[in-house]
Amino acid sequence: MNLQQAADQLGVHYQTVYRWVREGRLAASKVGATYEVHDADVERFLQGRFTPAPPPERIHVRRWDQLLERFLRLLREGQELEARLLVERLVNGQVATIDICENLIAPSLRSLGEQWHDGVLSIAWEHRGTAIVERTLSRMTAHPRGRPRGTVVVSTLPGDTHALPGMMAALVLRDDRWRVHHLGCDLPVEETVRAVYETSADLVVISVTYQRSSQLTELTRRLQATGAVLLVGHAGGSLTELVEQARRASASKRGSAP
Repeated sequence: MNLQQAADQLGVHYQTVYRWVREGRLAASKVGATYEVHDADVERFLQGRFTPAPPPERIHVRRWDQLLERFLRLLREGQELEARLLVERLVNGQVATIDICENLIAPSLRSLGEQWHDGVLSIAWEHRGTAIVERTLSRMTAHPRGRPRGTVVVSTLPGDTHALPGMMAALVLRDDRWRVHHLGCDLPVEETVRAVYETSADLVVISVTYQRSSQLTELTRRLQATGAVLLVGHAGGSLTELVEQARRASASKRGSAP
């Protein structure tokens, strides 16, 4: 049968079947410019869709240093697919998001920067590795079950174009059941404050790569009227400590509520 007939039998759109064939999930043979699918393969695929899959095996990482060395090699060589699959295996193996960020992602970024600074890695390949990490992080968005702890806005100060620290902060906070509004980087102070008002945020997390005391002072002053708690994270700071600070600030705010 052709792909349209297979789609009709499976009860899905033609493009869905085409994607399954391209991904290798549904066996098919190329005949000229089209694909042909055997009836038995369609039936087998249909049965598999309704057969409960066993839960993924839980991964326990014993040697983060070895995993980091491998991940760094993939980043330096520009092997994006392999680097992404490495992280996806950890995620599917129920390794905590914060452990992946603290033990793999953040150290790899620091190492890439150090190797560029020391002349071991060109700036082009350092940027390539960083871009691979950014795209990998974007696929790690978590949506844990449970009541949200509160609402948090994650942003940076004007002129700060380093996106990855804020991305990791947003990721681990979302995984800790916060409702996160991640605004990206290089945002005017007034826009961050506007977002806090419009979302009724409980917390504001600002990722600071370089010292910008005047801008931080202005943001602190303008946030006072919102009632939101400001947390400042610096490059190389602990994500575990950030999550703990967010929890403490939330508990303190609830305790002081009338």
